[in-house]
Amino acid sequence: MSPAKPMSPVEIQTQVFRKTLRGFDPEEVKLFLTNVADSYQSLVLENTKLTQEVTHLSAALDEFRKRETLLKEALYSAQKTADEVRSQADREARNIVHEAELKGEAALRDAQARAHRIERQILDLKTEREGLLRSVRDILRRITVMVDAIEGQKDGENVQSFGQDQA
Repeated sequence: MSPAKPMSPVEIQTQVFRKTLRGFDPEEVKLFLTNVADSYQSLVLENTKLTQEVTHLSAALDEFRKRETLLKEALYSAQKTADEVRSQADREARNIVHEAELKGEAALRDAQARAHRIERQILDLKTEREGLLRSVRDILRRITVMVDAIEGQKDGENVQSFGQDQA
């Protein structure tokens, strides 16, 4: 019997001992060996079952570790994508604001230029109005002078002299 190799239940049951004069009761030894073989058999079956369960659980653990790795990679990828999307959105927002500021500045410059043109037109119209008022006053003054001159001539006229001119 070699201690390195485990015995099978059959080997335990079929083990034959030498008979001696003062030996053990062969039936009692046989009964004991049967009990030991049965116990050993149930331990072997339980050990086989537990070994299979350990193999199954190891495989499941490996699968869960693979899934965990995949989930970590997916989470990292999602975080990276979210960061990139956020960064892109920030850049686009800054570009939109910058464009809006440029358009606003251009619109303000246009409005200021238009306001200056309108102010200039208003000043030109005021100057033109003043010129027209001076012209109208000058015309009125001339008309007044002419009316005064006509009225002065009328005083020197008489009806008799008027009739002599016709004859």
